[in-house]
Amino acid sequence: METLNEEKKIKISGLFLVGLSLFPILRPALQSILIIVFCIISVVLYHKNFLRRIRIRKLKITFLCLTSYYIWHVFSSFWSEEVFGSLADAQSNCILLLFPIVFLFFHPPIPKLITIRVQLGFVLAMLIYLFLWYRAYLLGVSYYQTIKLEELPVIESSFLNQIEYFLDNGFYMISGTSIRGYRLANEEMKLFVHHNYVASYFVLALYSAINLIFTSKKIICKFLLIISSFLFLVIIFYLPSKMNQLVLLASIPILIFYIFEKKLALTLVLVGIVSCCFVFYNYQEKLVTVKLVEKENLTSKDPSIIDFYRYHVYNCITDKIPENLLFGMGKGDVQPFLNSCLPDDEWPGLSNEKIEYNTHSQALSYLISGGIIGFLLFIILWIKLLSLAFSKERLMFIIFLIVIFANTIFENYLTRVWGSFIFAFFTFIFLKNDFIEFRSKKSNENQKLKIN
Repeated sequence: METLNEEKKIKISGLFLVGLSLFPILRPALQSILIIVFCIISVVLYHKNFLRRIRIRKLKITFLCLTSYYIWHVFSSFWSEEVFGSLADAQSNCILLLFPIVFLFFHPPIPKLITIRVQLGFVLAMLIYLFLWYRAYLLGVSYYQTIKLEELPVIESSFLNQIEYFLDNGFYMISGTSIRGYRLANEEMKLFVHHNYVASYFVLALYSAINLIFTSKKIICKFLLIISSFLFLVIIFYLPSKMNQLVLLASIPILIFYIFEKKLALTLVLVGIVSCCFVFYNYQEKLVTVKLVEKENLTSKDPSIIDFYRYHVYNCITDKIPENLLFGMGKGDVQPFLNSCLPDDEWPGLSNEKIEYNTHSQALSYLISGGIIGFLLFIILWIKLLSLAFSKERLMFIIFLIVIFANTIFENYLTRVWGSFIFAFFTFIFLKNDFIEFRSKKSNENQKLKIN
């Protein structure tokens, strides 16, 4: 490895970064292998950077700001009853610690060309994922139609009829019917399809495609990216993730602000706000507590911003927080507490089995598990990231942070690997690590001034 020059090294690590951008369509085992190999390769290739960077005080502070919330969250396992189980569960999102170590102390600044290739790879991956998503639901619905209803499955219809069927029935009906179809066929949907996570991926893919439209010089490439953007936009508004839809609309003025004049941007900001309010009002009648295929009698018909599940979960959490205000109740005890708190007879679902529900809010998760300390460390994370984003005017990084932060409000977004990976990975793709170079140059200039 010593014989490789810096250009070859960055090509090798860049190849792995592009491979990681295909995360949405990779099998879990391959995802883990790629992440582990990338971290090892980065340490081997750039181990000399560690000795220099570990001495930079501001860099160590940055590292603590970006990881302390996770370290404290894992550390809170030690005052839980289920210590070992809690620590073992932390491996699902250990990337929140691994990537900051690798990118801050080992990996050099990411060149613009690799950043573009990563975004292009991600857009391509989401196009493939869109096809797999459509195919998975289509198959599930067809299973149900064939086995339960004994009618001609929609999968045998023309493509236009299939699209019409999806649009007429809506996501909740398609999703519920598909789940029951897979169960009746004794099959398992192997694709990750949690609509809030998936919607956030499509929002990021949409903005990546838009960004690439402005950077690409080839007409055919621009055309394909425009088509991709349209497809992403359609699926975002088909999925019932209102938060991601609002974030999408709210982020458009930010994009325009950096492209056009400020006066026009400010005008469009107002238009964006009005549009968001209109969409919110237009969908308010659909914001019912929950939509089920079976057991409709257990579903409230009243409009509600917070759904049935989250309402009960948040009540349980807010009642418990004062008892463990400073240090929290410990990571390992949160899920058992929720299981005992949530009422057995008020949880409608697609089966008679009781389902485990998490805190449905990343901020609340850190608050109840790690107390005020854990919550404040989580806030410090976002303050630091936003300060880095605005200090260098990184447009895509700013939009990315808005999307991820919005999703942490009503989801345990960083608990699942789909949330933790996209956050840890694109944080450093859009950050590019060029602030490391900037600081080192600035410190050298200051030293020269002192000498003079």
